[in-house]
Amino acid sequence: MERKPLSKVPIYAREAYNKALSSAVADPGYAMETLRDLVKSIPDFGVARDKLRELECNKAMRQNPLAKAFWVFLSVFTFPFIKLKAVKDPFAAMAMCEGPLAKCVDNPLILTALADAAEDADAAFASAEALSIIHRFHPNNDGNNRRLVEALQRNGQAREALKIFQDLAKKNPKDLGMQGELRSALALASIERGNWEEEGTTQSKSADSQAAVTQQLIDGTIHDADQAKVLIEKFTKDLEENDSMDIRRKLADAYMVAENYEAAINEMKIVAKKLGALDPALDKQIEKAYMMQLDQAIATLKADPDSYENAEAQIEDLEKEKLSYRLRKSEARSKAYPNDPNLHFDLGVCYFENGDYEPSLTEFEHAMRTHQKRVIGATYSAKALIRLNRAEEAIAMLEKEFETMSRLDRFRNDALYALGLAYEAVGRGGDALAKYREIAQKKPGFEDIAARIERLEAETK
Repeated sequence: MERKPLSKVPIYAREAYNKALSSAVADPGYAMETLRDLVKSIPDFGVARDKLRELECNKAMRQNPLAKAFWVFLSVFTFPFIKLKAVKDPFAAMAMCEGPLAKCVDNPLILTALADAAEDADAAFASAEALSIIHRFHPNNDGNNRRLVEALQRNGQAREALKIFQDLAKKNPKDLGMQGELRSALALASIERGNWEEEGTTQSKSADSQAAVTQQLIDGTIHDADQAKVLIEKFTKDLEENDSMDIRRKLADAYMVAENYEAAINEMKIVAKKLGALDPALDKQIEKAYMMQLDQAIATLKADPDSYENAEAQIEDLEKEKLSYRLRKSEARSKAYPNDPNLHFDLGVCYFENGDYEPSLTEFEHAMRTHQKRVIGATYSAKALIRLNRAEEAIAMLEKEFETMSRLDRFRNDALYALGLAYEAVGRGGDALAKYREIAQKKPGFEDIAARIERLEAETK
């Protein structure tokens, strides 16, 4: 779910929003009530959410500490009902959070519930919003800050994420894993599209069609090849006056939208050469463009195989090249930055997908040294151990992880699934069924658990 701009909501919602704005100073209570109703009925109404949270935060800053403590205490009884509702209807759960937040928005428990429900609803903007409010009132909550970094990055706010991660890294200067994550966050922020516009510019202020298209690319909403051609022309002319890495990155993005992957790769390689050192994030972008170029060639062969000599053999060769190329790139990045757990994880996934399970275990072991990759690294390690007929080791590893794993961990279902597979591998069908059922309570469509549950239930009858 993406944020809706003002122009995309129904006219009644625009009118109500404008009334709330006009009364925000004289009657903030009425404004918040109106905005809250809008947010509950249209959860992706972006500017309404922004204004509501602004007013609620202002209220919380002036609120009596005893009153705040009272409302936070009462929310303990509401929290379980919100979590229960989120299992079947995350949008309804998001709406349920608005009541307690109306009393006091400085409520980490309810804000966490809102972030969880928003993630289940694929509303990254709402998850980032909730976690950002926790950060505003509790800036030293490192657990929330780490989660906020991930939420901001998923929402395309890499620069904001970098600022928070820099503060985290300062507290842990000797943590090599965190320093590697910081480098990745820095690289991601450096190529974020949203760093192009001047303050105050918006698509609605664009003076002509070219400016409008440019703003769309900045917002990440342009997917039309014809529009991308307008930008390619613009950025190519801009390069004649100012050969900057920023313009070349924009040009590469435009070429990607236009599906001219070779041109995109050329631009990114020029940027890489100017940087003078391997930038892992940029290198991954080059890899992505090349993989899409190969996919494009495969699609062409499959669409009209009779027009090409040995089309099937060519397709097979291209598929092998995809696997080989990913592996070469991942090995090079990991060699260049041997202390970066994220790059070890990427390499481990490549080994795993290639069927090289023993070396993948070594890479996942490196990745698990950082908090961010611990659970998913253990999950992949367990799957590799199962493939190596070492399911008992996989069970021991995951059961140990579950002793300390948060019930809100974003990779919990993946770990539960892997543990279920391991239980099945050693003949513990009942234990596997319990794990699959736990996943189904929250994500009934996860992987193939519906079929596995049906089969195991039939076997136990």
